[in-house]
Amino acid sequence: MVTGGDDAAARQGDRRRRLRCGMRAGDGQGGRGDVLGERRGRRGRMTDGEGPGQANVPAEAKELKAELAGMLPFAPIASLLIELDVRTHFLDCFTHAGGRKQARSADLKRNILSVLIANATNLGLARMAEACGIPYDVLRWTQEWYVREETLREANTCIVNHHHGLDLSKVFGGGTMSSSDGQRFPVRGKSTTARDMTIHGGQVLSSYTHVSDQHSTFGTKIIVPNAREAHFVLDDFLGNATDLPLFEHATDTHGVTLINFALFDLVGKLLSPRIRDLGKITLIRDETPTDTVSATRTLAPC
Repeated sequence: MVTGGDDAAARQGDRRRRLRCGMRAGDGQGGRGDVLGERRGRRGRMTDGEGPGQANVPAEAKELKAELAGMLPFAPIASLLIELDVRTHFLDCFTHAGGRKQARSADLKRNILSVLIANATNLGLARMAEACGIPYDVLRWTQEWYVREETLREANTCIVNHHHGLDLSKVFGGGTMSSSDGQRFPVRGKSTTARDMTIHGGQVLSSYTHVSDQHSTFGTKIIVPNAREAHFVLDDFLGNATDLPLFEHATDTHGVTLINFALFDLVGKLLSPRIRDLGKITLIRDETPTDTVSATRTLAPC
């Protein structure tokens, strides 16, 4: 699975050659420091060539988007999940923790869907019981015996595989590119993962998710909010159990370390992060400072 030559010196030489070729190609295509589709601003900071991406959108396109959104029918989340189960049978993935085969009655499927909606919307089982009329004890028993991490992962894999097989999904991407990022959510009560963070006004935990270029979430992990996200980038990327042919992965600055670059290369994958203030950072220098500056003249500010 390791790419390149076996000899370390030859491998480093090959990487230097590819870096020089890439820099020359970037200088020839964009000029004035245009490298890898990015360029430096007046203060030397790396910015996108197109800016935020919304400035160049025509007004007609925005109007068409609003018109198409208005044509979509309103679908209650319960009805949507029922139709999704008809197409994918993802509810069959929620098996009894005792390993016993039980008949998949309509009431059991209803209870599982109620538990999923209660957890996904942060409504809680008590309020869900009041809203849907199902006794709290029934919902609590269903969650304890059927809704577990392994069953949730299996059900999510089933849905992602079905989504990957749709013709419309291929319009957005081939499933070879993915990205990951963390989101912090407030929590109440005791938690071994949550931490008190003043910037968020209380106790929060971080949900670290992996999303494909087809906009499907194939991996989710709850992590400590003040931990470095780079330690968890490879977990769901290499542990991907879906049919997505993942090859390239993108992160923000919190997901980048030099070790991650090496690990992705070791397993034959590609890490393509977006690093904040890249113009001020020296990722690696394999020559003297003078030679490095001479070789990177194309990166001078515009």
